[in-house]
Amino acid sequence: MCGIAGLNFRDPDGIRAMTDALAHRGPDDEGMYVDGLVSLGHRRLSILDTSSRGRQPMSFQNLVITYNGEVYNFRSLRCELEAHGYRFQSGTDTEVVLYSYHLWGPSCVEKFNGMWAFCIYDRQRRTLFLSRDRFGIKPLYYFFDGVRFVFASELKAIRRIVPSLTMDPAAVNWFFYQKYIRADHTIFKNCRKLPPAHNLLFDLERRSLTCTRYFDLDARITEAAEERLKQRLEKVESLICDAVESRLVADVAVGSFLSGGVDSSLVSAIIARNHRSFKTFSIGFNEPSYDEVPHSQCVSRHIGTDHHVEYLDMDESLVEHVISNMDEPFGDASILPTYLLSKMTRKHVTVSLSGDGADEVFGGYDAYQAWNLARFLPAAAIRLVRPLVNLLPPDDRKLSLSFKIRKFVDGFGPNVGRRHLDWMAAFDDDRRRLLLTDRFMRSDALISPEPGSDLLSLQLSDIRNYLAEDILKKVDLASMLNSLEVRVPYLDYRLVPLVLSLPTRYKIRRLRTKWLLKRIAARYLPPGIVRRKKRGFTVPIARWIRQSDLIRTHLTDRRSFDHDLLDYTTVQRLLADHLQRKADNARPLWLVFVFNCWYNSAVCRKSPVPNSL
Repeated sequence: MCGIAGLNFRDPDGIRAMTDALAHRGPDDEGMYVDGLVSLGHRRLSILDTSSRGRQPMSFQNLVITYNGEVYNFRSLRCELEAHGYRFQSGTDTEVVLYSYHLWGPSCVEKFNGMWAFCIYDRQRRTLFLSRDRFGIKPLYYFFDGVRFVFASELKAIRRIVPSLTMDPAAVNWFFYQKYIRADHTIFKNCRKLPPAHNLLFDLERRSLTCTRYFDLDARITEAAEERLKQRLEKVESLICDAVESRLVADVAVGSFLSGGVDSSLVSAIIARNHRSFKTFSIGFNEPSYDEVPHSQCVSRHIGTDHHVEYLDMDESLVEHVISNMDEPFGDASILPTYLLSKMTRKHVTVSLSGDGADEVFGGYDAYQAWNLARFLPAAAIRLVRPLVNLLPPDDRKLSLSFKIRKFVDGFGPNVGRRHLDWMAAFDDDRRRLLLTDRFMRSDALISPEPGSDLLSLQLSDIRNYLAEDILKKVDLASMLNSLEVRVPYLDYRLVPLVLSLPTRYKIRRLRTKWLLKRIAARYLPPGIVRRKKRGFTVPIARWIRQSDLIRTHLTDRRSFDHDLLDYTTVQRLLADHLQRKADNARPLWLVFVFNCWYNSAVCRKSPVPNSL
């Protein structure tokens, strides 16, 4: 995987500064292309044809490309291009992407099966063509103020050119609502994300841009649903296997994450059937309720992989390092074990497969169970039990029953789509109003459009928001900080609409999630692994808040609140209740800590001295 950057003006020093900011994404090589109209930069992580023939930016006739990604079907596309008379100088997929654009124009991306973010400069037409993969596996940010157009794989590279940026109040509200920044927004005004499944064309002479969607998931689901149910069900397993196998293509060592859950275990098991002594990797915790190493070791023994394990405990330098490298505040604490998992994995391989995306596609989240249960519960019953539920004591254990019950009852409301987001929320509207005071925005003003009321609508909402801006962003940040490429077979564009088109009963039956995927997994994995409850991949932040000087300093030192965006008194009240075990405020407090730490390290470049607490 790589890092890309570009400007709509000549600035050799500027583009060099941008690529320097992306060095972790591509430690193997770097390159620039500069003329009178544009500056393009690239940092390379060599995966296919590791020779200098794959150096970027790469040129062909009037076209220049800077490319981040992998197109897994590049070999078949190469044969098709050779039949049209194209002759290749390298074994890279970069050259395939470049020639595909030369032959088919913007529609070439519809032929790609993979993950990507790239820019192609057409010197003749004087345009920049940018594209991002269908589900947003690879990031692509851009800044445009009517004159300057700047793009990059990460915001920190853009900030090398545009250092003075103003925070967007809507983005701040969304972060404290859902712990990530939504859709095409970023934390800064005038900076956007190119949405998944979109192309962007920038006219260099007119200084205008146009975004178009090239992949319509809803339409693909409707199209898939026209096929007989039996035929669709028969295709799912073979497509998963093909998606996994196609993502093993590389000229460097490849491994697989193995948490012990069904998703990554099935991916690893499919690989192990055809590849002996395949390397798998997992992270453990010293706190038993969070540790899944015994399960990953069980799977490894069953499928016969060369398994590697390391353990994680609170490390303040690690936390600061990860947060200071965030482009924008990101509140999913599982980024920490994901970072360490990536760091360990990179010692052995350059590419790893993961099980991300399976929960959204096959229906694996607790919130989907909650949706299913809520269909049969009258609102009056919830109102009656709410006072009793509020008396439940806080529990530091991972996803404890009391935590789930409290989230279910507190988030219960008449609007199903809104209710789904509220179940995922860290700060509800009432607490967020106290935290943000006059900058507060109601959640119904942030949600556009609101999800529908059926399971498919909730899955689509999660794919467009939570998957793209939390799960995939987390994996990209954590892996690329360690120069590791991660591939996600469950997001193969042939598989996703097929599974989403299936009736609800193949995703959730009673309180069993991912019903179909578990049926398939039962042919590969031990019964105990298939039947075990979903645990997620997170850290014991409730305990960390009580023990860490770093965290509590950023929650209590007034200098951490110099941004003047959060109400100090509200935070102290939340912290006091948490420390006295009157309430479990770990998740909202973690968001405040991340926001303050990110702002002071990544924006202001300052860090308060820890108090003696």
